[in-house]
Amino acid sequence: MRISLFLPHVGVFGGVRRFLELGNAWSACGHEVTLFHPGGGPPSWLRFAGATARLDEARGREADLALCADPHSLEAFSAHRAGARVYYCVLQGDPGVDRALALPGVRLAANSGPLRRALARRAGQPVLDGVGGINTRQFRPDPTRRTAAPLRVLLNGRRSRPKKGTDLILRALARLEGRVPGFEVVLFDSLGPQNRQDPRDGAPLPPHARFVLDPTQDELVGLYQSAHVFVAAERKAGWCNTALEAMACGAAVVCTESGTTDFAQNGANALVTRWRQPLVLRPLIARVLRDDALRGRLGAAGPPAAAAWTWENLAAKLLAQLGL
Repeated sequence: MRISLFLPHVGVFGGVRRFLELGNAWSACGHEVTLFHPGGGPPSWLRFAGATARLDEARGREADLALCADPHSLEAFSAHRAGARVYYCVLQGDPGVDRALALPGVRLAANSGPLRRALARRAGQPVLDGVGGINTRQFRPDPTRRTAAPLRVLLNGRRSRPKKGTDLILRALARLEGRVPGFEVVLFDSLGPQNRQDPRDGAPLPPHARFVLDPTQDELVGLYQSAHVFVAAERKAGWCNTALEAMACGAAVVCTESGTTDFAQNGANALVTRWRQPLVLRPLIARVLRDDALRGRLGAAGPPAAAAWTWENLAAKLLAQLGL
């Protein structure tokens, strides 16, 4: 089949990774995949097996299936001739949903169970199951990278998006010094045209904290593999890529429910809370730092839980629901 993907850019963002990885999975199955975005070139940070083209070249082309995931590329998506068209919602409150619903023949998909149910209520129609997404060949455990001490707490350092909850976690960690075994805090983020704010500016860092900026994919995997604990405190998330990536690498995960309910089970493979507050996060983080057995059990449960959510499984699931 010919499959067309539409993106507003190819920067280092989870929604972009979703389309690149799905394109790779479909390409591996023999489908002809083309990614349309304004620049038209291949992404520099993640290998893409399909073709790429400028967004303005989409009007004169045809496909069997076209997928779009944001309002900025909707115009080109709507002008593109395709046998099936899907608007793939990847975050709560997506402003493109109503515009997509106004297009004839467009179906909706969602990247998490809660978002899928909310969209179905809003749209009054079934929503495709687009839940999932992890590359377990890339994100996998390597116990040799995880040293005995100090314990390492890892978190997404993208402070330009308050919904990521980075500063909330930092405030939770600030009062743990001396009350738990010695630990360091590592934050990662990528800067670029779509994310120019330096996350280090004004960050309320606890002692023994540092940023890793613009890690390569191999370096990112190494950070996950070396972390004892990963903390996520998102809100209005669709799918929390980072929490599942950390889980797949064997880190013990502490997280909010936002973007994680499909794969994180409280007490089984993560510590999960519905409350996004430092006062709630702090004792959960302290518990997993103090309890070696709990930390080991959660870390060991992560990779098997992640294995169900591969990009290959998701790519096949989407096509099956469309009858393609």
